[in-house]
Amino acid sequence: MGKPKILNLVLKNLASKPATIQYPKEPTPVEPDYRGRHYADLGKCTGCSLCSIECPADAIKMTPIPSGYDVPKSNPRKIYPLIDYGKCVYCYRCITVCPFNAYISTNEYRLADTAMHNSSELSLSTLKKGGPG
Repeated sequence: MGKPKILNLVLKNLASKPATIQYPKEPTPVEPDYRGRHYADLGKCTGCSLCSIECPADAIKMTPIPSGYDVPKSNPRKIYPLIDYGKCVYCYRCITVCPFNAYISTNEYRLADTAMHNSSELSLSTLKKGGPG
């Protein structure tokens, strides 16, 4: 490639728009079916542990529901799947194997956060407060 060709290419690229999105100043377009943050709807979850057993990354641990929440009668063991987003590979196998369709999937891709590393806040928000636990 000679100097005139390179010079033409440089001038062309200087005059064109950038190829990248200026994130976070501009929102990133995300497909509706993007595999983002997911969590269990504890109103549907029975605590069967299938998601935890099938998780290839071992990112799901069955955890006792804290006292102070109304636990559905369909969950006699009073446990729920706690997803560690740092370990999760977002394969969505947990969503696929759940026989009760208890998982809520989102296309939330902004996961770099110092405050939340697991699904506890999201999952517990699906239960009413006030029960003996």
